[in-house]
Amino acid sequence: MPRRIAHRTAQLPAASRFLYRIEHYSALPAVAVTVTAAVVALVVAGAGFGFPSHWAGELEAVGTSVTVVMVFAIQHTQGREQAATQRKLDELIRALPGADESLMLLEEAPRAVMLGVEEEHREVRLMSPDVGTVLADPAAP
Repeated sequence: MPRRIAHRTAQLPAASRFLYRIEHYSALPAVAVTVTAAVVALVVAGAGFGFPSHWAGELEAVGTSVTVVMVFAIQHTQGREQAATQRKLDELIRALPGADESLMLLEEAPRAVMLGVEEEHREVRLMSPDVGTVLADPAAP
Protein backbone atom coordinates (compact mmCIF):
# COMPACT_ATOMS: atom_id res chain seq x y z
CA MET A 1 0.00 0.00 0.00
CA PRO A 2 1.42 3.44 -0.85
CA ARG A 3 2.59 5.52 2.10
CA ARG A 4 -0.04 8.17 1.40
CA ILE A 5 -3.03 5.89 1.97
CA ALA A 6 -1.31 3.97 4.79
CA HIS A 7 -0.56 7.20 6.65
CA ARG A 8 -4.13 8.52 6.18
CA THR A 9 -5.76 5.32 7.42
CA ALA A 10 -3.33 4.09 10.10
CA GLN A 11 -5.60 5.08 13.01
CA LEU A 12 -8.78 3.58 11.49
CA PRO A 13 -10.27 0.20 12.38
CA ALA A 14 -9.29 -2.69 10.09
CA ALA A 15 -12.65 -2.71 8.24
CA SER A 16 -12.36 1.00 7.45
CA ARG A 17 -8.76 0.59 6.28
CA PHE A 18 -9.88 -2.22 3.97
CA LEU A 19 -12.73 -0.13 2.49
CA TYR A 20 -10.40 2.85 2.01
CA ARG A 21 -7.94 0.62 0.14
CA ILE A 22 -10.70 -0.62 -2.16
CA GLU A 23 -11.80 2.95 -2.84
CA HIS A 24 -8.22 4.16 -3.30
CA TYR A 25 -7.08 1.42 -5.66
CA SER A 26 -10.29 1.37 -7.71
CA ALA A 27 -9.74 5.05 -8.53
CA LEU A 28 -6.28 4.48 -10.02
CA PRO A 29 -5.95 4.89 -13.81
CA ALA A 30 -4.01 1.60 -14.05
CA VAL A 31 -7.01 -0.24 -12.60
CA ALA A 32 -9.33 1.29 -15.21
CA VAL A 33 -6.94 0.27 -17.99
CA THR A 34 -6.59 -3.25 -16.56
CA VAL A 35 -10.36 -3.72 -16.23
CA THR A 36 -10.90 -2.42 -19.77
CA ALA A 37 -8.26 -4.82 -21.11
CA ALA A 38 -9.86 -7.71 -19.22
CA VAL A 39 -13.29 -6.92 -20.65
CA VAL A 40 -11.88 -6.71 -24.17
CA ALA A 41 -10.05 -10.03 -23.64
CA LEU A 42 -13.28 -11.65 -22.39
CA VAL A 43 -15.20 -10.39 -25.43
CA VAL A 44 -12.51 -11.72 -27.77
CA ALA A 45 -12.40 -15.06 -25.91
CA GLY A 46 -16.19 -15.21 -25.92
CA ALA A 47 -16.28 -14.63 -29.64
CA GLY A 48 -13.71 -17.39 -30.10
CA PHE A 49 -15.76 -19.85 -28.05
CA GLY A 50 -19.10 -18.80 -29.54
CA PHE A 51 -20.27 -16.94 -26.41
CA PRO A 52 -21.17 -19.88 -24.15
CA SER A 53 -24.55 -19.37 -22.46
CA HIS A 54 -23.27 -19.92 -18.91
CA TRP A 55 -20.95 -16.91 -19.29
CA ALA A 56 -23.87 -14.49 -19.06
CA GLY A 57 -24.87 -15.74 -15.62
CA GLU A 58 -21.32 -15.71 -14.34
CA LEU A 59 -20.68 -12.23 -15.70
CA GLU A 60 -23.88 -10.97 -14.09
CA ALA A 61 -22.93 -12.49 -10.71
CA VAL A 62 -19.41 -11.05 -10.80
CA GLY A 63 -20.62 -7.63 -11.96
CA THR A 64 -23.30 -7.47 -9.29
CA SER A 65 -20.87 -8.52 -6.56
CA VAL A 66 -18.28 -5.95 -7.55
CA THR A 67 -20.95 -3.24 -7.77
CA VAL A 68 -22.28 -3.97 -4.27
CA VAL A 69 -18.79 -3.95 -2.75
CA MET A 70 -17.93 -0.67 -4.50
CA VAL A 71 -21.17 1.00 -3.39
CA PHE A 72 -20.46 0.20 0.25
CA ALA A 73 -16.77 1.16 -0.01
CA ILE A 74 -17.58 4.50 -1.62
CA GLN A 75 -20.45 5.21 0.77
CA HIS A 76 -18.24 4.44 3.77
CA THR A 77 -15.32 6.61 2.69
CA GLN A 78 -17.51 9.51 1.56
CA GLY A 79 -19.53 9.39 4.76
CA ARG A 80 -16.41 9.59 6.92
CA GLU A 81 -14.92 12.38 4.82
CA GLN A 82 -18.19 14.33 4.85
CA ALA A 83 -18.43 14.03 8.64
CA ALA A 84 -14.83 15.23 9.01
CA THR A 85 -15.47 18.17 6.68
CA GLN A 86 -18.57 19.07 8.69
CA ARG A 87 -16.59 19.08 11.94
CA LYS A 88 -13.92 21.30 10.34
CA LEU A 89 -16.57 23.75 9.15
CA ASP A 90 -18.12 23.76 12.63
CA GLU A 91 -14.70 24.60 14.08
CA LEU A 92 -14.30 27.48 11.62
CA ILE A 93 -17.73 28.83 12.55
CA ARG A 94 -16.85 28.57 16.23
CA ALA A 95 -13.54 30.38 15.71
CA LEU A 96 -14.90 33.33 13.70
CA PRO A 97 -16.00 36.30 15.77
CA GLY A 98 -19.58 37.28 14.99
CA ALA A 99 -20.37 33.99 13.25
CA ASP A 100 -23.78 32.43 13.80
CA GLU A 101 -22.92 29.48 16.05
CA SER A 102 -26.46 28.15 15.72
CA LEU A 103 -25.35 26.88 12.30
CA MET A 104 -23.03 24.38 13.96
CA LEU A 105 -24.43 20.88 13.66
CA LEU A 106 -27.20 22.19 11.41
CA GLU A 107 -27.05 18.92 9.45
CA GLU A 108 -28.50 17.21 12.53
CA ALA A 109 -31.33 19.72 13.01
CA PRO A 110 -34.95 18.93 12.13
CA ARG A 111 -36.04 19.80 8.60
CA ALA A 112 -38.17 22.73 9.81
CA VAL A 113 -35.10 24.35 11.41
CA MET A 114 -33.06 23.86 8.23
CA LEU A 115 -35.81 25.43 6.11
CA GLY A 116 -36.02 28.36 8.52
CA VAL A 117 -32.28 28.99 8.27
CA GLU A 118 -32.47 28.71 4.49
CA GLU A 119 -35.29 31.27 4.34
CA GLU A 120 -33.44 33.61 6.71
CA HIS A 121 -30.31 33.48 4.54
CA ARG A 122 -32.36 34.01 1.40
CA GLU A 123 -33.78 37.19 2.94
CA VAL A 124 -30.29 38.38 3.92
CA ARG A 125 -29.05 37.80 0.36
CA LEU A 126 -32.00 39.69 -1.10
CA MET A 127 -31.28 42.63 1.21
CA SER A 128 -27.66 42.78 0.03
CA PRO A 129 -27.01 45.69 -2.37
CA ASP A 130 -24.91 43.50 -4.68
CA VAL A 131 -27.60 40.84 -4.98
CA GLY A 132 -30.32 43.42 -5.56
CA THR A 133 -28.36 44.84 -8.52
CA VAL A 134 -27.86 41.40 -10.00
CA LEU A 135 -31.53 40.51 -9.55
CA ALA A 136 -32.69 43.79 -11.08
CA ASP A 137 -30.37 43.65 -14.09
CA PRO A 138 -28.78 40.27 -14.96
CA ALA A 139 -26.63 41.98 -17.62
CA ALA A 140 -25.11 44.39 -15.08
CA PRO A 141 -21.32 44.06 -14.58
